[in-house]
Amino acid sequence: MLRHGRLLRLGIRQKVALVLLTALLVALTANTWLTLRSQEREVLDEANRRGQELSYFIAQNLANSVVGYNYHAIEILLAELVKNEDIEYARVLSARGNNMAQAGTESSGADIVRFRQPIRLGNDTVGELHMGLSTQRIVAKLERARHDSILRQVIITLLVLLVEFAALSWTIIRPIRVISNALHRDDGDTLAPTPRTISLRSSDEFGEVAARFNRLHGELHDAHRLLRSRIDLANSELQEANARLTSQTDELKRVNRELGQLAVTDPLTGLYNRRHFELLMENEVAQSIRGDETISIILIDIDHFKDVNERYGYRVGDEIGRRVAGAISERIRRSDVACRFGGDEFFILCRHATIAASLTIADELHDAITAQPMVVGSQSIAVTLSLGIATLPCTEAIDSAEQFFKCAEIALHFGKRNGRNHVAHYSMLDKVQRSQIL
Repeated sequence: MLRHGRLLRLGIRQKVALVLLTALLVALTANTWLTLRSQEREVLDEANRRGQELSYFIAQNLANSVVGYNYHAIEILLAELVKNEDIEYARVLSARGNNMAQAGTESSGADIVRFRQPIRLGNDTVGELHMGLSTQRIVAKLERARHDSILRQVIITLLVLLVEFAALSWTIIRPIRVISNALHRDDGDTLAPTPRTISLRSSDEFGEVAARFNRLHGELHDAHRLLRSRIDLANSELQEANARLTSQTDELKRVNRELGQLAVTDPLTGLYNRRHFELLMENEVAQSIRGDETISIILIDIDHFKDVNERYGYRVGDEIGRRVAGAISERIRRSDVACRFGGDEFFILCRHATIAASLTIADELHDAITAQPMVVGSQSIAVTLSLGIATLPCTEAIDSAEQFFKCAEIALHFGKRNGRNHVAHYSMLDKVQRSQIL
């Protein structure tokens, strides 16, 4: 009984022997198929030889017709030739490669054997015959013979395979499927409390592989759980670092925005600074000149501002400057741009503002600031303004922002020379008044 049990315990080598037996049967079948292929090649070689002979014979008969350009005779001969069901097409080319006649239709199928035969008259080549020989009938005959032979082999082989398959299914395929199913079940479940094992009781090599795999898989499972815990910890730390980095990035963007704003604005009043205003004015004036658009500039000067600083102090002077800037920001239009040019000088660039519109803006601003004294701390200070205005298009030729600014500056100085606290427009000055300012 024990000896009988040992005989049934086949190792891998014995099991492979069973597989090789089946492979032998397959080899016998393959040998039969190769024999048929050899017969097929012989038949095709014979067809090729006969095609060469036929094309040579036809080429010799066509020589005189080709030399004499007897197209009708050539066409008749080719037409008779393709009546043979094995001849797919025939074509005659002259010595220059011109098509003289053709019968049948040339196809690109793999079952066509093509022949090219020179047409000679004596030692001269006067043309070329192209002929396609169909191998369909030959192939069909070979297919029938192959089918009959393979059918016989299949019937015999199937009977043997049924027995062999039953043996292989139990001795080789079953252990492989058990191992494969266990491996598939374990996919995605590496974090389970206990690792899944391969349940295979066998004393052969498959059983040994399963046992060793179970041990290795248990060790890998423990290592994976440890690695996952470390990854989770690192991921948590990375998320915290990323959150800090995002916060720092947002803070940096905010600081950059503030720096960008400080680069173009006056820190005391919040209006645009002189540098930014000059660049803006260059573009706006150039566009106005190029497009013949209306634009005005208002220059504002706080009268006797130096005396205010000396009498009341620079803090009071700064507060007055801030209040004047606030009044300007409240009363200009959305399309206008205001700037602090210096300690007591402010500019307003008024887009699409005519002479009348710019005067209205200037008068309203002048009246709002000078209507009543400014109270700064315990001091009540009367503040007056001098305003000079220029508008494009102008009565004079203006081709630069510098010239346009000069016009507004002349109007401002005219107001200052005439008692200050005055609004003057360049267009209201005659040539004598302008020349006196210059």
